[in-house]
Amino acid sequence: MPQESPGGREMTRLGMFANAEVPTEALPSAEHVDWQPLHPHFTPRLQVGVLLRVLVFAGIGAGLHYGLATGGLAVLFRAAPLLPTVAWAVFGVISLWALLWPMIAVPYRGYAVRDRDILYRSGVLWRSVRAVPFNRVQHTKTDSTPLDRRFGLANLSVFPAGGGAHKIRGLGGETAEQLWVYVSARIEAEAAGAMESGVGEPA
Repeated sequence: MPQESPGGREMTRLGMFANAEVPTEALPSAEHVDWQPLHPHFTPRLQVGVLLRVLVFAGIGAGLHYGLATGGLAVLFRAAPLLPTVAWAVFGVISLWALLWPMIAVPYRGYAVRDRDILYRSGVLWRSVRAVPFNRVQHTKTDSTPLDRRFGLANLSVFPAGGGAHKIRGLGGETAEQLWVYVSARIEAEAAGAMESGVGEPA
């Protein structure tokens, strides 16, 4: 733990602002964060969502293919007979990659709940870690789509002051509810603590 200098302790005792230097070696390591994985059903849920979209686009593509092949562009199709084959091959490769991507990306996602904040990490090539302090959160909510509920999943959103929302997707329904209760309680506790210390009082 970093040691506060004698001057800093004296300033704190006198009620003055103190900003002691923290040695780099005393900083906590990110490896010590107890990251929690997302629900194991989240990967197949994403894959089913991709599959449904692929089927919709395939149906639209098949309709366009038939309409163009039998309509005014039939001459173009006869002049370039490989064009539809190439287009469908590209569509198939993109669809296959989209179906496989959740298996790669989901293991890199996770969350951690600490006493004063909640962390969320994501990204495969470009990775990010977001920390949302509870004393900056205005409210929180859970939500789920019909497909989420089919897989027993729910999402938790936290709304910090200043706008924007941070959503943790792929939680188990019960876990999302427990986190909502905990975060809501922490928001109330932080607000009560701020009022008691005078931070929440009007100037």
